[in-house]
Amino acid sequence: MAGEHILIVEDDPIIAKDISSLLKSEGYLIVGVAHDGITALDLLSNRSPDLVMLDVHLGTGMSGIDVAEVIHRKYVMPFIFLTSFSDDDTLEAAQTHGPYGYLVKPFQDRSLITTVKTALSNFQRQQLQNENQLQNLSDDLTAQELKIIEEVMSGKSNQQIAERLFVSINTVKYHLKNVFFKCDVSSRSELITKVLL
Repeated sequence: MAGEHILIVEDDPIIAKDISSLLKSEGYLIVGVAHDGITALDLLSNRSPDLVMLDVHLGTGMSGIDVAEVIHRKYVMPFIFLTSFSDDDTLEAAQTHGPYGYLVKPFQDRSLITTVKTALSNFQRQQLQNENQLQNLSDDLTAQELKIIEEVMSGKSNQQIAERLFVSINTVKYHLKNVFFKCDVSSRSELITKVLL
């Protein structure tokens, strides 16, 4: 199912161009190409990609791991790590950020396309499961409480939730207290576990 918007973050212009051409030939839409972390963050904030292809090592400045940390904190979207390194340390550092795929360069065209399709499919399936779990809980929860849960599920802090929902931090805390009570949990991690089970 092509047509999804993809952001490519790769410091090597030739590799970035090859990935872009390959993805376009499969029907994907390239919303931008970034050769460094700062440009990647800028594109993330105003292009809303469905998937990010993210090189682990971006030369000087921010690494791909740093960009992944921001994606994990601020956005709800899958990303795939690209790297020339397959050592255990690089793999372990990458895995802590929950990528939806990990490709070692040079990779076969088919491997890249298969990894992209799998990542998008797994992400969509996970989002659907989360929605279904929230639906099961929704009988006892208000609309605002459901929004709060969605934000918690995407890893947002109280401050970030307040900013996104245009409410005060105290309002977020009040709703979270009610959510914890209604869901019979005492922490964010217990809430996430209950929604995902």
